Amino acid sequence: MDTQDPSDRYHHGKILKDFILKNNINRKGGMNRLASALLMTRQGIYGLYKQEVIKRHNRSAIIEYFNLPDDFFPNPDKKEDEYNLMFREYVKGRMRIEQLEDDLDKAQARYITRLHMNNLVNDPENIEGNNVCVIMAPSAEKYVHHYFDPLYLDRLSKIKVPNLQGGFAFEVGDVSMVKVGCLPSNLALSYDLIEFYENIEENTPYIIVYKSLQYGSGIVCRYLSYFRRKFRLFSPNKSFKDIELSQFEVEQVWVVNRFLELSSEQYIKFLEFSMEDDFR
Repeated sequence: MDTQDPSDRYHHGKILKDFILKNNINRKGGMNRLASALLMTRQGIYGLYKQEVIKRHNRSAIIEYFNLPDDFFPNPDKKEDEYNLMFREYVKGRMRIEQLEDDLDKAQARYITRLHMNNLVNDPENIEGNNVCVIMAPSAEKYVHHYFDPLYLDRLSKIKVPNLQGGFAFEVGDVSMVKVGCLPSNLALSYDLIEFYENIEENTPYIIVYKSLQYGSGIVCRYLSYFRRKFRLFSPNKSFKDIELSQFEVEQVWVVNRFLELSSEQYIKFLEFSMEDDFR
């Protein structure tokens, strides 16, 4: 097994020293003859041992004196090339680890969310049969940062929607999506949390929960496309600019199954609960 320090393979001084010792040039006047050929003192030769890159004219003289191959001393650029290659591989490895960690965290969060939806209709304490969690606009920021917490999900306000096993309803009164029914005081209902982003379909409105350095954090309703871990959020109204997000920035993607129109009383009730919850 080669136990040599990789940096030694490019250190000219160490290469020269190893060659001299291996070939017994340091005996029987060999060092004096080498010093004379290089127009140096013996002490000067020993000084070369410490040089990571020996000057070109000295390298050429040594190669000529010992009749060595032209590439006996590795090009010093190769060391930088090797470093750059190793660094790129390190960065790729770190990015892949971060991607896997992010994927695992979000997969666990999806499991918690689905488990919560399943438990909504099976909870013996749920006397009213409320089966849909409601996220109002004032609570969007809080949801983005706590959607993976079962205790937080348990505290959400709820509503009963007939013939539904469980779901989430988001207030996202976005004027850019009025053509698909996304109106103020309407809730976007979803019981379909996307697991595989490759299954995202065209001309289907989605709820996107995101946390971005550029756009902040929030919940929006948009059409969606996905390619190479990148999302494009866009509207049927072309006057609204597209939003570009990486997969790291997207926390959840829900299919909008339909829109719920709340009565004024219901809307005010959920809004007040949402605003009170922000102070808990």
